[in-house]
Amino acid sequence: MPAIVLAGVSLTFAARAQVHTTSDGSDGTLNPTADTIIDMSSHSDGVFQYTSVNIPQNVTVTFTPNANNSPVTWLVQGTVVISGRVDISGHAVGGFAPGPGGPGGGAGGWGGPGPRTGQGLGGGDPAPASNLWPPGSGSYATTGLGGSLTAKAGLTYGNQYLLPLQGGSGSGGFGYVDVSGVSAGVSGVGGGGAILIASDVSITINGYVIANGAHGDGVVGAAEGSGGGIRLLAPQLLGQGVLSAVVGAHSQLDHIGDGYIRLDADDDQFRGYLLGSWSRGFNAILALPSNANVRLAIQSIAANGVPLNPTGALATPDVIIPAQQANLVPVVVTYANIPLNTTITVVANPANAPAVVATAMTDASGTATLTLALPRGGGTIYARAVVPVASGLASLKGTKQKAPYYAATGLTAEGEGFGKMEITAGPGGRQVTTYITDSGKRFTVAGK
Repeated sequence: MPAIVLAGVSLTFAARAQVHTTSDGSDGTLNPTADTIIDMSSHSDGVFQYTSVNIPQNVTVTFTPNANNSPVTWLVQGTVVISGRVDISGHAVGGFAPGPGGPGGGAGGWGGPGPRTGQGLGGGDPAPASNLWPPGSGSYATTGLGGSLTAKAGLTYGNQYLLPLQGGSGSGGFGYVDVSGVSAGVSGVGGGGAILIASDVSITINGYVIANGAHGDGVVGAAEGSGGGIRLLAPQLLGQGVLSAVVGAHSQLDHIGDGYIRLDADDDQFRGYLLGSWSRGFNAILALPSNANVRLAIQSIAANGVPLNPTGALATPDVIIPAQQANLVPVVVTYANIPLNTTITVVANPANAPAVVATAMTDASGTATLTLALPRGGGTIYARAVVPVASGLASLKGTKQKAPYYAATGLTAEGEGFGKMEITAGPGGRQVTTYITDSGKRFTVAGK
């Protein structure tokens, strides 16, 4: 046999990104042979830990939400194969009661006298009897339909990474007076739920994963719930199925009230349909810590209010300080969900001078005023705080807690919990959060 010599050639075999969901397999194998309703009441955090998942053709899996209305999270040691249907869609009105959302999604608002806003961060406005127009629909990744100038669709929220995992929002309730003068109304419908399916091996979708918002079904005054959230995370994604997080009443090209779909895989071979606001990549954050809703912002500089969306460009300053302003210059910082006695640092970087730094400690007021000696000329400014995560990984090691540090500290795709969060904020509402694991790995997520 002749010898083969490779001279001067360098061969590199790229390793596939690893995913370690920390699933302990305690929920066994999910392999239903008939339509199945999963009762989430025994899983207060919505987290199920399977060894493998197989949903055959002609089998539909739905859910009964738990008391916390948690999104669905499947952590799977082995493969996930969905040839049938997994459905977490919102529901239409049942009698007079509002339509429920899917697990993690918002319900519709009550109708009748004193109609109410749809539930969820993007719940639609209600429409009182005097309005004579339908209520607003739910919104999520995109804005839903507005019933009128006074009954608008909800605001958009969330992000393309589905971090945190959130469902859609319900439509507002409708109130009217019937021909006999009796107050009546129609309640709103529910938004789609949210599901994260994470596998240590692979996910194959040849069937359906559905997180649609409910349609008003033609009922007078019933608007629509928004689509929910679907996230898949695995080393490899396969299949030619359908992932849907929209509202069934509209063309898929309308993009009205869409939810989010996120595919995270190093080897993404999924070639099916993505109906909703979708994105693809590999984000190594599996879940955020439970105290991730930290807010930090610079509210004013020298008593000048600052824009919510600063540019940071010296050519078009976000804030102009009057020439008569005396040093020291006051900078007001607002914050929320940051522990007491945490250090807040404000750093100004003048264009032609060394950086200027000031610090303050948080208290119960939610506001801190710092003073800086700023030189004349342009520059940039930002605030920063490092916040401990609710419960560190070290405190949970050796315990018998199921899914350790998943809910408390969050989790990376490598199976590490987070120990700290570093929040950096410019003027107004722009915020960037860097999550730091106990071993020092840093994961940055841009905020709003």
